Amino acid sequence: MILVGQYDSPFVRRVAVTLHHYHMPFTRNTMSVFGDAKAMQKINPLIRVPSLILEGGETLIDSGAIIDALDEMAGPARALTPAHGPQRRKVLQVAALAMGTCDKAVSLFFERYFHPGKSLSKDHEQRCLSQIGAALDRLEHDCGAPWFFDSHVCQADVSVGCMIGYLKIRVPDTFPAAKFPKLHALALHCETRDEFVKARPAANESVPARS
Repeated sequence: MILVGQYDSPFVRRVAVTLHHYHMPFTRNTMSVFGDAKAMQKINPLIRVPSLILEGGETLIDSGAIIDALDEMAGPARALTPAHGPQRRKVLQVAALAMGTCDKAVSLFFERYFHPGKSLSKDHEQRCLSQIGAALDRLEHDCGAPWFFDSHVCQADVSVGCMIGYLKIRVPDTFPAAKFPKLHALALHCETRDEFVKARPAANESVPARS
């Protein structure tokens, strides 16, 4: 399998963490949605990451859809997302909230990055900050220990861990650790695991310089 995308994307990273957790071998294509847009569009017409190219040549897009396929490959006994019932819905809802927060954080980062100073849309920035803050408040309220739901790691932990990793790197002002102690502790717990360590972004996995 080939994972397309850079680990500075929380969406790519959650797929990589999941692959490592399942001990599923894969190689990486670290093309950038900016620097390699034309080549990227041949893989995903939306020019978005991640994509996962399966051994048979089939290409999957969207981290949620990719992880659903990986869960099926791993089987219900090993899957990070429960196969059915209320617990499945709970895990999926936390993952959806975490990834939705990432969407808002990416939007906030790019607004600040590409429209600095007077070009910045303060209304857009404030809306993103409000959405991120409300989502983090909900996740902090619901978060358990040492894992989000119980003593076993699940996809909720992978998604939240990757989300917090992205916030700390790109928009650190949105995640004051003292305000979110349970989420901070969960993220630290995640980052000690081998699958997270193997999926840390390298120094060259970043956005392009501003022109």
